[in-house]
Amino acid sequence: MEVKITDKKDNLFFNRTEITAEINHQGIPTPKRAEARKAIAESLGANADLLVVRKCKSQFGFKALCEAMLYKTKEDLEKFEPKYVKGMEAGQKLHKTKEAKAAPAK
Repeated sequence: MEVKITDKKDNLFFNRTEITAEINHQGIPTPKRAEARKAIAESLGANADLLVVRKCKSQFGFKALCEAMLYKTKEDLEKFEPKYVKGMEAGQKLHKTKEAKAAPAK
């Protein structure tokens, strides 16, 4: 995978850098969030634990456009990043399953 950083903006209010990147994935499937986070962090020379991928969408089957946020500290990431984004990064399923809906409440 080849990563090209197309835009970087410092957001001093949230103590983060907002990044837009293109990931070329010719011949392989669209990268998962964890793979995209690792690839973008490597290209920036940053800590992957402080990077959050908000969106990663494939275009034309060989190039993915990703939006990521690189925070200065772990505390800033926990404070400002929405709960659902942190859940997506962790691979959690936030939707209720049919079994959970069918179970009677006690």
